[in-house]
Amino acid sequence: MTSNLKKLIKLLIYCFINLFISPSKEIKQKSLLLIRLDAIGDYLLFRNFIELLKKNQKYKNYEITLLGNSVWKNLSKELDYEYVDEFIWLDRNKFNKDLIYRYKKLKEITFYGYEIVINPAYSREFFYSDTIVKLVTANEKIGSTSDVSNINAWQKNISNKYYSKLISAKKEPMFEFNRNKEFFEKLIEENLLILKPKINLKEKKLSFNLPQNYAILFVGASKSYKKWDIQKFAMIAKHLKDNYGYKIVLCGGAKDINESKSFKHYFNDEYLDLVEKTSLVELLYVINNGNIIISNDTLAPHIAVALDMKNVFIIFNGFNLGRFVPYPKNLSENYHVIYHPEIEKNLDNFKKLCNKYRFGSELNINTISVDNVKEKLDMAL
Repeated sequence: MTSNLKKLIKLLIYCFINLFISPSKEIKQKSLLLIRLDAIGDYLLFRNFIELLKKNQKYKNYEITLLGNSVWKNLSKELDYEYVDEFIWLDRNKFNKDLIYRYKKLKEITFYGYEIVINPAYSREFFYSDTIVKLVTANEKIGSTSDVSNINAWQKNISNKYYSKLISAKKEPMFEFNRNKEFFEKLIEENLLILKPKINLKEKKLSFNLPQNYAILFVGASKSYKKWDIQKFAMIAKHLKDNYGYKIVLCGGAKDINESKSFKHYFNDEYLDLVEKTSLVELLYVINNGNIIISNDTLAPHIAVALDMKNVFIIFNGFNLGRFVPYPKNLSENYHVIYHPEIEKNLDNFKKLCNKYRFGSELNINTISVDNVKEKLDMAL
């Protein structure tokens, strides 16, 4: 079965499900549905704008419902509860594969009508947020003009009509936080003073003890091609311990258990292994109390920057260059990227590189040597 035929069958099945959705005709007064269904890193570069929206003169009396990706549910409930009146959570995997779940979730989302629906994502998705925008009853539906990284041109032409207003977005590569700022400034029609992502933590007692003066190695990533070799991480751990006296804390998620097991074979000194042992909320506190983090391209560096960590290092193969990596200097002076050598030698042509790698990179991350990383660390420390 060809890819196009599969997409057509999928479209027909989803359209059939939509026929059985009866959205509410009643609209709640002063109600706003804010949709954000992408990954944790995307959320971290978006979440500060919820507060700004809630405090804006135009929207301050609106009841905000956030429809979010369930993977960052606990994080958002911890950080955003002051500015969100109600949460609705969507499991993307189930929504895509489980037809009964999809039907029930669409029924839940469309149970109320809203005065305003806002989908600020620059990379809209036809079968996710755009479908929801289409089905929900609302007086006004606002979205981005969008790129085509997550949507086909023909899908975009169809779903553009679901919106009553599309906010224009610059087509050139732009860091995601600034992209969100662009959208919300045009939405509320005023300049926003927010300078960078920010997380404010309250005191919290953890269920485990952290060492003093420690370096965090975050060995996980969402894709295998973003993962630097675990033996190389172990060599960096030894360098940090022997030359700077740092204790080592290893972090990662459920998919990084193999890396955790391998690390102990390569690193013989004492260290704290927290791989798959922390919630996202606990991870905030682990990073907040650390002195330095060395990480693959994943959520951890975004958390570290938002917490004003002084030494943030990311090992990077170029995927989505310019959009999520690197942070512009005006957002963080403490953020350092160890690029693949092919990118490093061409950084003078940064805009050209961004266009080349904005939708993907086949560069082997393990071409980045231990000496490359040590050199970057030693220059900064």
